[in-house]
Amino acid sequence: MRVLVIIILLFCGTCGDALAHGAHHHGHAALAWNFEWWVVLSLAVPGVLYGMGIRGMRRRLGPARIINGLQIAAFAAGMAVLALALLSPIDTVADQLFSVHMVQHMLLLFAAPPLLVWSRPPVVFMWAFRPRTRGRIGKIWNRLGLHGLFHWMMNPSLVWVLFTGSFIFWHFPRPYQWALENEWIHTFEHLCFFVTALMFWTIVIEPSGRRRLGYGATLLHIATTAVLSGLPGALLVLAPHPLYPAQTADAALWGLTPLQDQQLAGAIMWVPAGLAYVVAVAWLFAKWMEDAERQEIKRVARTSAGTMVLLLAFMLLPNPGKAQGALEPAPAITNGSPRDGQKLIRRYGCGACHMIPGIGNAVGLVGPPLDHIGSRIYIAGVLRNTPDNMIRWLMHPQQVVPGNAMPEMGINRQQAQDIAAYLYTLR
Repeated sequence: MRVLVIIILLFCGTCGDALAHGAHHHGHAALAWNFEWWVVLSLAVPGVLYGMGIRGMRRRLGPARIINGLQIAAFAAGMAVLALALLSPIDTVADQLFSVHMVQHMLLLFAAPPLLVWSRPPVVFMWAFRPRTRGRIGKIWNRLGLHGLFHWMMNPSLVWVLFTGSFIFWHFPRPYQWALENEWIHTFEHLCFFVTALMFWTIVIEPSGRRRLGYGATLLHIATTAVLSGLPGALLVLAPHPLYPAQTADAALWGLTPLQDQQLAGAIMWVPAGLAYVVAVAWLFAKWMEDAERQEIKRVARTSAGTMVLLLAFMLLPNPGKAQGALEPAPAITNGSPRDGQKLIRRYGCGACHMIPGIGNAVGLVGPPLDHIGSRIYIAGVLRNTPDNMIRWLMHPQQVVPGNAMPEMGINRQQAQDIAAYLYTLR
């Protein structure tokens, strides 16, 4: 019962006696903010890039939006949570109270990462640079083979192992003690938590069209993670004696016994994390039902209008299986050079967003794969696949579909003709 009261006091912010008691022994230093330059810089750089990216979107797209206001607010909230975890008195008091240390871990695992993932920073960061610079970055990215490495690292099974393994490993008494004794190891521990959490929440929050796991598999992914990551918290609450003597040694200075501090830490690790998983499951289940309903509506519409669709297809499409001009040689239908187009695709880093046959390391997942693009009926789902429309799309994608994820790359007409010529070889 006493532990429950302490939990309530901590989360309601009314534990004034304990804070006053700790401040009496440590002065105001324990409750001071810690502005280490490298931490401040690590938070400032992505914040500036995100702001520049939003500004670039607004300047180049006008009223169109790839990122909405809620996502911008989510990024700001995620960065504020990181600042709270790493710069506020939480970081200082965490060295003395096991329970506050767990608060810090929960912020790095379950508060900041999902907010940041939902705000789509990679897309926004891309808009912080000019088209030519983006092309150079994409070229370097592909040359170093980073896309292949990223694709491999984001395998859902590997992400599951890294996230749960990191959580459990760093909460074993001995590794935890290493982090307490060495600041560099402590920093590495926090980095492991944050990076693997970003990977985990990316798998959970991905849009339906680009999901690496189906909804059912993702729910299983979350459930198994919740069970394994909840075990350390349960163990701390139920243990009859302190398991981390060095961490709980200063608990008395804050009005707690070592065992109470450990039990409170376990409750913080167990309950908020469990709530985060429950919220994720509820949100994911709702998205699953929305997609299922959408697919059912499409299926019924296709079934009921099947005859009419076939009739219109035969009337309007002389050759439904091929795009207009697809049987002609690619240079003839675009007045471009497929060889030069292949070089331009590498130069502009198109492989950073698309899977493109014949282009090394072109394994991007932001846009759709471009295999058989030369024989598809539509471009971007809205334009008939004709050479003129292909060239128009390559030069000015934001004019065709305002707010889509493909940026204006500054491609001139001849370059667009060359790229289109190569794409029409992919049949």
